[in-house]
Amino acid sequence: MTKNRRIIHKVLKAVELFFRGGGNLPKVVEKGVSLFVQMGPVAFYIGLLIALIAAFITPSSWLYVGLAVLGVIVGLLNVTAKETGPFLFASIAFIVAAIGMSSLILVPIPIELSRLAANITVLIGSAAMLIALRAIYGMAKGG
Repeated sequence: MTKNRRIIHKVLKAVELFFRGGGNLPKVVEKGVSLFVQMGPVAFYIGLLIALIAAFITPSSWLYVGLAVLGVIVGLLNVTAKETGPFLFASIAFIVAAIGMSSLILVPIPIELSRLAANITVLIGSAAMLIALRAIYGMAKGG
């Protein structure tokens, strides 16, 4: 087996363990793919930076797709099974606060602030959906 195939095989095994509740990918994947492991925090910071910069431009559907993909990477690589509850709670709190802020404030808020909240909601929401699916899968299988 070539080196690339071994790495892909290890990553696929890690994803399988992730959905079984065996932790997050950094703790499962061996040292040979340490660059892959470092992608999680980097994806989060890049996503925040893109969300901030994109708040000042007219959004496109590709922006949201890119933020959602980064959110999935964050969910796969950063959130352990032990952190599932707090992460989902914080995600729900942020999303509800962002929606509530935009609908309950009677004073007009700058469009950039609304776009920033929407961009971060897409980033965090996609990670939260993945983590929620893992939690639902764990409860459905009885463990």
